[in-house]
Amino acid sequence: MNRFLTLCIAALLCLPFFALPGHAQLAAAKDPANLNTALFNHTNLVAWCIVPFDAKKRGPEERAAMLENLGFKLFAYDYRAEHIPSFDAEIETLRRHHIQLLAWWFPTAMNDEARLILDLLKRHNLQPQLWVMGGGEATHGAKEQTARIVSEAARIRAIAEAAAQIHCTVALYNHGGWFGNPDNQIAIITLLRSQAVTNVGIVYNLHHGHDDLDRFPELLQRIKPYLVALNLNGMVREGDKHGQMVLPIGQGDLDLKLLRTIATSGWQGPIGILNHTDEDAETRLRQNLTGLDHLVTQLQQPTENPRHATDYWAVEDAREREKLPLYQEIPAAKPDELTPAQATPKPESFLIWHRSQGDNAGTRYSGLTQITCQNVKDLQVAWTYHSKDAAGNIQCNPIIANGVMFAPTPGKCIVAVNAATGEELWRFKPDGRPAFRGLIYWTGSNGISERVMFCAGRFLYALNPKTGHLLTDFGRDGRIELPGAAQGDFGAATAAPAIYDHTIIVPGFEKDVWAFDAVTGAHRWTFHTIPQPGEFGADTWDRLEHYGANCWAGMALDETRGIAFITTGSPKENFIGTRHLGQNLFANCLIALDARTGKRLWHFQEIRHDIWDLDIPAPPNLTTITRDGKRIDVVTAVTKIGNTLLLDRVTGKPIFPFRLRRAPTSDLPGEQTWPYQPDLELPQPFAKQDFTLADITDRSDEAHEYVLSKFKSSTTGWFRPFSEGKMNLFFGLLGGAEWTGACVDPTTGRLYVSANRIPWIISLFRDDDPPDDPHAPKTPGQVVYEQRCAACHGNNRIGIATCPPLRGLRHRMTDAAIVQQIRNGKNSMPGQPDITETDLKSLVDFLLLRDRPLPVSTEKSERPRYSFNGYNKFVDQDGYLASKPPWGTLNCIDLNTGKIAWRVPLGEHEELTKQGIKNTGTENLGGPIVTAGGLVFCAGTRDNKIRAFDKETGQELWSAKLPWTGTAPPATYEVNGQQFVVVAATGGGKLGTPTGDAYVAFALPARR
Repeated sequence: MNRFLTLCIAALLCLPFFALPGHAQLAAAKDPANLNTALFNHTNLVAWCIVPFDAKKRGPEERAAMLENLGFKLFAYDYRAEHIPSFDAEIETLRRHHIQLLAWWFPTAMNDEARLILDLLKRHNLQPQLWVMGGGEATHGAKEQTARIVSEAARIRAIAEAAAQIHCTVALYNHGGWFGNPDNQIAIITLLRSQAVTNVGIVYNLHHGHDDLDRFPELLQRIKPYLVALNLNGMVREGDKHGQMVLPIGQGDLDLKLLRTIATSGWQGPIGILNHTDEDAETRLRQNLTGLDHLVTQLQQPTENPRHATDYWAVEDAREREKLPLYQEIPAAKPDELTPAQATPKPESFLIWHRSQGDNAGTRYSGLTQITCQNVKDLQVAWTYHSKDAAGNIQCNPIIANGVMFAPTPGKCIVAVNAATGEELWRFKPDGRPAFRGLIYWTGSNGISERVMFCAGRFLYALNPKTGHLLTDFGRDGRIELPGAAQGDFGAATAAPAIYDHTIIVPGFEKDVWAFDAVTGAHRWTFHTIPQPGEFGADTWDRLEHYGANCWAGMALDETRGIAFITTGSPKENFIGTRHLGQNLFANCLIALDARTGKRLWHFQEIRHDIWDLDIPAPPNLTTITRDGKRIDVVTAVTKIGNTLLLDRVTGKPIFPFRLRRAPTSDLPGEQTWPYQPDLELPQPFAKQDFTLADITDRSDEAHEYVLSKFKSSTTGWFRPFSEGKMNLFFGLLGGAEWTGACVDPTTGRLYVSANRIPWIISLFRDDDPPDDPHAPKTPGQVVYEQRCAACHGNNRIGIATCPPLRGLRHRMTDAAIVQQIRNGKNSMPGQPDITETDLKSLVDFLLLRDRPLPVSTEKSERPRYSFNGYNKFVDQDGYLASKPPWGTLNCIDLNTGKIAWRVPLGEHEELTKQGIKNTGTENLGGPIVTAGGLVFCAGTRDNKIRAFDKETGQELWSAKLPWTGTAPPATYEVNGQQFVVVAATGGGKLGTPTGDAYVAFALPARR
């Protein structure tokens, strides 16, 4: 900085400070060291980054009403060109809803648009802060820096002098580039104040301040004399480089520390809360408010003695775990505690297929008997429907009502198809992918019209089933916006809703369960699957989460008792438990809710603190079984690890003792595993979780040796936690059971479920290596790495398939250990004895980050930050699964006894059969249905077949080739006295088979 600017700064220090207008400051704390949590009162919060980013595209009235409902009193207005005509309406509406306009996003120069805004503000007698940004590349040398400061001060001066005419403050916005650097902003303001321009300050945004994190306490004190607003964000180190630039408050591992810095800084002005996403602004603002309130509660708690503070880097003590008893047991319900059967669905409900999963109970059972074990061999294609709008994966079990099939298409439409002929009757295209895994037909009642209801994108729709037109008396023109965030094609909800009386219940994809009036669309209740502060289960999380325990699997409904049953997924992030310590209710749970109120009646958790992505992936099934000679009502849920949760429907108590076994500890710094995990005896598991030496393929000697070499480099075992940088090998990520779920026969108490036996290999690594600079010249070590190592470990060093990651290697291996392994090899890694000493040294320096131009930070974050290397199937050298077959099975479990009645391979690799390797089964994602005709139908296998099995014995009785893989459970129905079986045959999905656009229906030959 030159002498002139230095003198300006010195002179400024002697000037009195003039408070910048725009917001009344809060009463200062007497002692700056004290926490001033009043800063975070909702009345001091500014809603920001709303207008252009709101997925709902609210207008002024809707936006102001939303802000008022959320409790905001302050608003910072940002806009795009299309919003200019509504400027006056925006201001008038904010006043009507008692919202103060604190700030206005302002042009970067005094142009016509800037003058229009100033005239508008003068006309309305408003004096908001005017937030101005800039840019520019870094300067080189003092002369260029001085010139930049002078030119930028001149630009800002023109704005500031015009703003002063209406008593407005200009705030420099840290939006990146040279201008966004707070040090440069202070230099600009210093120069302006020396020129008697005193209405310029700084608005500081944490989401643009990732580079300032290490110096934030000192920086805040430096900018505080100029600060007019401070905007919060969820913060993780280098979040701007890892796709986490904008996070909800409370999801960043630095948030509590940053809030404490702000609360003790002496800052007394407004605090901003961001939307800045393409999500619904109300949802994101609410997330931020909830997260902030949770953090403030933590701030207000007495500071822990450092000796007793939580050490988020601690490693568990295996010796302490071994002192625990080997088993725990949740006792089975006593005979007098079992609920007598009274809620079996009406018999006629088994003759229709009005909801994906067959009925509200999720039985996928049909009482139709025309197709039997004796005549199923005569089944033939009755019709094939092609949507002709795209080729892609369909995962929806279609529904049939009044002779019409309703189903989604790969082109993201809903179609009505004549269920007897396959002729299309109408189609409707919503916003988003419709009926991802289900939809429902409702007959209506008491003069209320019938309707087809489904979710797509952010919305729940209601259509007239005869015309395909929106029912405009539902919600707003036939649809309502769901409260949850929409995630790509999954939308806000994937599973089929269910209807109780006039209430439609919708499980959310990211979390939560919602209920609405099925007639009007009015919201009735919400159940939080991740409990909010003060709710039951909130203390099972050590920090507030906004995604997890999600209800993507689905639900079932006891229509007689008015109980909704929900299954949930794992906590997030998958595989990395250090950010969600605790038992994590209601993740991995089967939950019973009062359908009228959303009140939790009971819950049952399978896996505690799931760090393996082993969700309960399937919708529940309601059925009736016989115990001790009595018929009792139960609910079941099949799981990824092959368990069948079997519980009393009213009390949630297990029918058989639920055994838990002492689980292994983790050697991963920061992980805190749950001490017990499920180890069921009954019902007998239909799949397994741990991969052992005995599971290695015997397809050929070569395949066995190849897999064995990889196995020796892996960690394995029952509920084995991950170790840093090592491959962890286990079953279950695609089942056991999957979203395709099970079906039940309520007349016999038997359950049928298709299952996978796919080994997976996942690696975790410490993810605090600095990002590679693609523009930097390659170091000698990088050149050696790309020549000798990248083919297996990838140019990004995160590992390919079964090869482990090398990122974070400096945390787990010494120079000597690395040199030895490169020279001599280990397990499946070949040695490289020919590498020169020079190349070896360069390679080691590259792997340990010693050849970088900048030093690697050694400062510890509050918690370790890990990443994983993707979802990698464990396969042999020919691409077949590395485990012994069968790789896919169809299973029958007698729920009355808990015993597996039969198990058969599902699917065939025809090329292996020709080699004499039979009964392998294949990966499958289809799911079965069961009928009163004695049959189980199931598709979903790699060989593109649909099959029929004898439900008593498992004998395959019939199969037919589909044009593409059958990708959802079939449905069966009757039209004009003829029974049909229909299945979506579109291929694709997680099996990765070729894609198409078909629904194929089968029937017996027409009677003559």
